[in-house]
Amino acid sequence: MSPRKSKEVDPKDHLRILILSDSTGDTAETFVRAILAQFGRARAELQRVPSIIEEEDLIAALKGIESPYLVTYTFASEVLRKRAWSLVREKNLTGLDLFYPAVEVFSKYLQVNPSQEAGLLHSAKADHYFDRVEAIEFTVKHDDGMRIEDLPQADLILIGVSRSSKTPTSIYLAHKGLRVANVPMVRGIETPIQLLEAAKAGVPIVCLTIREKDLERIRKSRFQVLAPQHRVPPALSKDQTYVDLERIREELLETRKLARRFNWPVIDVTDKAIEETASEILLHLK
Repeated sequence: MSPRKSKEVDPKDHLRILILSDSTGDTAETFVRAILAQFGRARAELQRVPSIIEEEDLIAALKGIESPYLVTYTFASEVLRKRAWSLVREKNLTGLDLFYPAVEVFSKYLQVNPSQEAGLLHSAKADHYFDRVEAIEFTVKHDDGMRIEDLPQADLILIGVSRSSKTPTSIYLAHKGLRVANVPMVRGIETPIQLLEAAKAGVPIVCLTIREKDLERIRKSRFQVLAPQHRVPPALSKDQTYVDLERIREELLETRKLARRFNWPVIDVTDKAIEETASEILLHLK
């Protein structure tokens, strides 16, 4: 009986990327993941070491690190940056400064020297923390047509039929600091006067729409979840117009007509991630 061959290990399974930062390392890791995404199913283990302030921290972080590690780093300090480059070369590792090339280009363009102060991005985020909290609270309280009298206080109003991604998009934008209200458009019910008053007051309004068949599928799925729990409204459980394709088609058509009437932007959310929809909305606001 021949000896059993051990399974060969793909060296790609052991690729490791070290992320060094003088702050949290969040931005650096996001950047690295964005690059890795360009290589499809490429697998690599990410190891992050934040809060490297002194040279001793840097030396400790690189202790035991050997090839085939890729060492990436973001240091505001020129001293740390140069020391990292030197240590990476001494260890015969592959290194990449994620920060300096961009800083140099911006410095020449802006004609201003960088401050070399660590953690400025997160300091700026802290300044806007309470603004974001207020925006999220406002958005949650004004979800699905609630407190409709407050619409003029919103930074943005989203309208659309049921299950057109109004709520998740609103919450995402709230994390960007926008106070968002969303109002459902229901067939047979007149457009709320408060919505029109908010529009007259200058509050931007964006209409979200979706492909008919996709909305039908989403609503049927939702209906099947709610029905066994007896959470379906009586009127809905009798005729199921909520999931009727013709009814859905009419709802979407009426909502788009309303948006065209007042020249409100219409964004199709079909097959789009929430981030994509939000980006389009922000472009309209700008």
